[in-house]
Amino acid sequence: MNEDQIRRWESSLPMKSLVHSPERSPRSASAVRSSTPSPNGSHSDLSAITDHARPPIILGICAMDIKARSKAMREILTRLVERSNGAIEVKVFGDKVILDEDVENWPRCDVLISFFSTDFPLDKAISYVKLRNPYCINDLPPQALLWDRRLVGAVLDHLKVPTPRRLEVSRDGGPKVDDELRDLMKKKIGITLGGFQVTPEVTMSEDGNAIIIDGQVMEKPFVEKPVSGEDHNVYIYFRGGGGRRLFRKVGNKSSELDPQLNFPRTDGSYIYEKFVDVDNSEDIKVYTVGKEYTHAETRKSPFVDGVVRRNTEGKEIRFITHLSDEEKEWAARISEGFGQMVCGFDMLRCDNGKTSQVIDVNGWSFVKGNDTYYDKAAEILAGLCLRVAASPERPLPAAEATVEEPTWLLKANVTVFRHADRTPKQKLKFNFPIGERWTQPFVTLLNGEREEIILRERAQLNRIATAVEEAKGLGADGEDLIKLTQLNNALFSKIDLPGTKAQLKPVYSKKQPGQVRSLTKLTLVFKWGGEFTHSARYQSRDLGENMKKDISIMNKEILKNVKIYTSSERRVVASAEIFAAALFDSNTSNTSSTLSANGGGGAPSSRSSTDGGQPSGSQFAPRRENSLPAQRPPKLIVRKDLLDDSNAAKDLMDDVKKRLKILLRPGEPEKRPELTWPKSMKKEPVEVVKEVIELLSKFRDIMRHNWETMDVDRIQERWCCGDEPWLFRERWEKLFEDFCDVKQEKFDPSRVSELYDTIKYCALHHRTFLFSIFSEHGDGVEQQGQDRRLHELYGRAKALFDLVAPQEYGIEPEEKEEIGVLTSLPLLRNVVGDLERARNNEECSLTLYFTKESHIHTLVNLVLLSGLPIANRRIPELDYCSHITFELYERNHGRGKSDKEYSIKLSLSEGAHSSNVLDSALDARHSLNVQPRRKLTQHLPYSLVIERLSKHFGRVPEDDDTGPDTPYETIDALQAPVASSTPADDP
Repeated sequence: MNEDQIRRWESSLPMKSLVHSPERSPRSASAVRSSTPSPNGSHSDLSAITDHARPPIILGICAMDIKARSKAMREILTRLVERSNGAIEVKVFGDKVILDEDVENWPRCDVLISFFSTDFPLDKAISYVKLRNPYCINDLPPQALLWDRRLVGAVLDHLKVPTPRRLEVSRDGGPKVDDELRDLMKKKIGITLGGFQVTPEVTMSEDGNAIIIDGQVMEKPFVEKPVSGEDHNVYIYFRGGGGRRLFRKVGNKSSELDPQLNFPRTDGSYIYEKFVDVDNSEDIKVYTVGKEYTHAETRKSPFVDGVVRRNTEGKEIRFITHLSDEEKEWAARISEGFGQMVCGFDMLRCDNGKTSQVIDVNGWSFVKGNDTYYDKAAEILAGLCLRVAASPERPLPAAEATVEEPTWLLKANVTVFRHADRTPKQKLKFNFPIGERWTQPFVTLLNGEREEIILRERAQLNRIATAVEEAKGLGADGEDLIKLTQLNNALFSKIDLPGTKAQLKPVYSKKQPGQVRSLTKLTLVFKWGGEFTHSARYQSRDLGENMKKDISIMNKEILKNVKIYTSSERRVVASAEIFAAALFDSNTSNTSSTLSANGGGGAPSSRSSTDGGQPSGSQFAPRRENSLPAQRPPKLIVRKDLLDDSNAAKDLMDDVKKRLKILLRPGEPEKRPELTWPKSMKKEPVEVVKEVIELLSKFRDIMRHNWETMDVDRIQERWCCGDEPWLFRERWEKLFEDFCDVKQEKFDPSRVSELYDTIKYCALHHRTFLFSIFSEHGDGVEQQGQDRRLHELYGRAKALFDLVAPQEYGIEPEEKEEIGVLTSLPLLRNVVGDLERARNNEECSLTLYFTKESHIHTLVNLVLLSGLPIANRRIPELDYCSHITFELYERNHGRGKSDKEYSIKLSLSEGAHSSNVLDSALDARHSLNVQPRRKLTQHLPYSLVIERLSKHFGRVPEDDDTGPDTPYETIDALQAPVASSTPADDP
């Protein structure tokens, strides 16, 4: 029974649930064929189809990891496995298999999801399908049609799907179609594709307002599209001159105006379409899952202004829309005609919704962030898998495997995380000259300790106040007395705020034979802020849930052997606690809802457009053994030696910070050959600093005026994160002082990070107050011109931050490596040790480290400087929850346990980041979602990675410590207060 027969067999199935006859299929005597929702809203219960006596159906995912392990795919696959009651098992092929293995060694599967994206070998996947004959959700050969917009247009015309009027200029002889694909499409829908095309004559009209192609005229405005579906450089030409260049989204831009864009390109083949003036300046993205289910969303057209509005996940903001019956019919034709069950296409509406036209077909596409869609897609795909398995005439390819086949499997995951969101940190720093009599009370506070001590309790902080008074009595005067008074004032105003603490950092002379080490330097750092926020709770929880779903798809055995390490910092411990609780809590996944849109007892969702009504809910049977059992998280292990701040690199970093000032002086561009400075910023950094100072001076005047004339307590109804208006003002007044009240030649570059951090924090948590208090009219309306100055300030602060922040851990490569070795070498040693143990042990494992910004930056620097072939050296901003992951893969050659091969792949996530937080739409959580990991390396041989990472080990700094005298402190994640409670200020 070939695939066309299977499709015809599917289409012949009644829409209501169909009982499968045991006489026709001895393999599944109790099986019931699933069906999609019927017009009257009923659907079958997938649990009834499950046959516990036979092995699960294997659903293969043959797509590049960036797609196969995306959040949308994870959400659908985990639902599909759980709700099928274990009757379906997912096998993700993975990049290593797809790119490096022969198709004979690819995993066998019964049903295949496979689709093209960048670097995907489509021809190889087609060969696999010919070899193993799985049932394909999306046909593979027709996906090649999507590479050429001319072929897409021809098929749409044949399917009688309306498109804008177009003219083609083929300078390449026309679209190339191989014989096999030409025959397939002729047989499938009766279309003849391909054939040589002569290059047409192309001219412009005398007034330049029309293009003439072989005598056919198209007036401006028109759209010029490259024929390649992978080329997103689309131009729009306006009548009278000028145009707009559209491109794949970069940050928050998708197009830019070009007044000089007058003449069409002549360097390739193009399609020219009549420009369509759409309703509400919106495009429509349509998603299909088979012929019976469609979902549609509108988005702002890139033609409008090129500014992309994003949500908290960093995705473009879209709004649900409903499709007409005619538009649904087009969706069904496109899905069927292109052979793509899961498919997306772009559509335009005009004339107040009376007219619609399809402008592009994208192939495999998923809706992002819509649970109703995830539920529905999982239900339909699970039903299809079970129906295919129940077919009496179609053998299951996976069941035909008689010997153990070679395969690559994820064996271990080692990930290092930065902590989640926090409030801005503020601090006062004091260096005490050892030897002067008045400093003795502060030396006494050390109590003989040789390492940094932290004073956090009120009684401990009061001891500092006592030391201040004693120091005054011992002769402190001049500048020293002024500093002590500042310290005393800060103590009494901040002593009750969350996160207030003091750090005493001693430096002792180096150990010499026969000599006692003496105290040479004492620093007191008084800090407040830096506290875990309610947003951090969501980020940590979501991160844990997402990792659980990813690993449960890749290799659920990994979750049986987990170790979690954390620094002693409260916000880091809190991140680890909540993450661990989510990683092991079976209730965190979507098990409470069923595959139907309202099966969990909630109200029916109206967010998706379907052919029928909302299906009624059904309860599924308990999960089978291949679902993840509930499990207690392991105790968190506190490793100050690996993950806490270290003073080892302090002198080096202080020297770097001094040299960073040079970067912000005029006439020094030759000293910045490798530093990040945006090309769009056509000014020297020193000029940008000057503009920042001017903007801040204006904002200081505006804020002070508004504070006198407005009732600031009424601007914003609720304050979260323990903040209040007076704290907001104090934070900004300190910034004004640091930027505006110092000479520019004495400007401290480290203040850039504080400014950038504060703008992001206020934009997330106090946006209403931020825009109002800095508005000359006090109304906080973002659209007004004066309020765009906040965007200008943010843009300049971001550019300076990207220039300065990465260099704080070393400017030259040698410095980066030395600071990395002094800060994160012990952590890197542990990571390498974890990978080696996973390689040598039979057990799979997951090892997680939670730490601070300095350790993430320096660890990434060590990796980049190790000599490994890095796929992308442009490292993004490492925001909250950024993380670097080392994945170990094991290949069994099919000849027993002794014959194995190993590979390591590195990836990096920028964390909870938005390219422009001021334009991100916020919900009540005030939380940015963590961005997915991006490939840092290809799959590399195990021995190469271990060898290169270990190159740093020879540069071991002198260490006086011999290890802890007592076992490491542990924390029970489930019993920790932060993991089980909700803060009072959580919106």
